[in-house]
Amino acid sequence: MKTYATKLIDFIETKSEEMARQWAADVRKNPRTPSYHVIPEDKVIPQAVFFYTHFRQMFFTKNPFDTAKGFFARYAEERYREKIPLQEALYALILMRRHLWLYAEFRTAYETSVDLHQMAEGLNRTILMFDYAMYQITEKYQELTSQDIDRKLGAIKTLRMETSAGGKRGVFKAGLMGAFLLIACALTYYCHAELGTDVIFTHLFYIPIILAAIWWRKNGILVALFLGALILTSHALFLKDVPFTSDIIRAVIFVLTGSVVARLMDGLKKVEDLFRTLTT
Repeated sequence: MKTYATKLIDFIETKSEEMARQWAADVRKNPRTPSYHVIPEDKVIPQAVFFYTHFRQMFFTKNPFDTAKGFFARYAEERYREKIPLQEALYALILMRRHLWLYAEFRTAYETSVDLHQMAEGLNRTILMFDYAMYQITEKYQELTSQDIDRKLGAIKTLRMETSAGGKRGVFKAGLMGAFLLIACALTYYCHAELGTDVIFTHLFYIPIILAAIWWRKNGILVALFLGALILTSHALFLKDVPFTSDIIRAVIFVLTGSVVARLMDGLKKVEDLFRTLTT
């Protein structure tokens, strides 16, 4: 097969530019690769030229899987940064293989009257290379997607301070929340008992309410319920002559705020877990 393969590869390298142009024309109008339709031709052609001109190295390597990883990790990263969907990047590769085979393999076979058995072996080797390429591209897309998720959720993950059960961050969150609640109790007592007013100091309560919902999601609503009960109880004890209306509204808004944030965090967690499943 080696003599036949050498002739085939020589032919591919000689005609790489021409095959790349035919492939680019196809991929830029194919209904299965719409993302390529808006990319200028001079940006598309080098993708195929790069592959065709390195075909020899990939064809004769002793470790085609590792070699494919090196070549197609770059291909995958470039397509990912161009926001080409995975299915289109893979189909573009299928078209690249099709153009290579139709243009080079068959022409070489029939023009040189190469033995059909050798031609079949060459075809099998080519298919194997592209199979490895598709695996590597899919793997790289998953890796890049996971990295993007981590980067985009970076701020939220920092606020969540996630850790394993019993970890130091868990203790820190519990301690910090305890401090917030103690301050809330002291501030409520001071304003209601000492100042005798229901002045709107409760805006500060939204800090522990939101943090609790981010950290513990549905369980974090207990903090909102506690703070709502706190201002209502304190009002009943120290502000008997002041209408309850304002504090009742505040207590309700506390619970609503905690519930909304908790539901948002639940939804975000489910989406994140789904992406993790798809990218592992």
